Amino acid sequence: MELALTQPPFFGTLLMLVVSNLLLWEKAASIPACMVEDGGCWDPLEETVNSAIQKAENLRNLAHHLYVEFNSQLMRWDETVVKTGTYCHSTLARPQNKGINIEIEVYLQTLINFVGSWISPLLHLVIELSAMEGVPETILSKAKDLEENNRQLLDDLRWILTKVSPTAEMKEEFPSWGYLSFLKSSSKNHKFLAVFNLSNCLEDDTKFTLYHLRILKCLITGKDC
Repeated sequence: MELALTQPPFFGTLLMLVVSNLLLWEKAASIPACMVEDGGCWDPLEETVNSAIQKAENLRNLAHHLYVEFNSQLMRWDETVVKTGTYCHSTLARPQNKGINIEIEVYLQTLINFVGSWISPLLHLVIELSAMEGVPETILSKAKDLEENNRQLLDDLRWILTKVSPTAEMKEEFPSWGYLSFLKSSSKNHKFLAVFNLSNCLEDDTKFTLYHLRILKCLITGKDC
């Protein structure tokens, strides 16, 4: 029996498919995993940093509006009120103004403690305002938005730390708010002092948070420096 010298038609087609797939695989393997500069890739770290800055901007605006609304209703101004408005518990965790000459991990951990210092005060503010009668809806709404944005910002910073320094051991030490007992007091005067302290300190602290997050972006991404 004489063997055919030509290959079956389907064999040639199969061989071409195999070669074609090998070439495609080789080409795909040579393409960089991410082309960030060309806008063709989503960078989760940079995106989260930008998201954190956006939340900080929201916090800044909300804190300012709360400050304006509360101070517009201020009916007294004495030595006690002045003292209340100048002491901020978060000062203990405030990042130092060292610009870009600072280790990213240390900077992040300081920012986490700074932002975290407002977790408890804002949560209790929402609880107390929700239970009080006659609180304007605008103030309650801003307090809720402040609490939510601050909590989400803290989550962003924690996540960023795990990506920038995967082996970092986070030591969260949130300063205690000295006016919490005032806020929970049945005394209207004490509640007034607590909210006054909170609104004044947030007015300043949200500025610092936004400022330091922009420095953080420069340190991590090298952009907007």
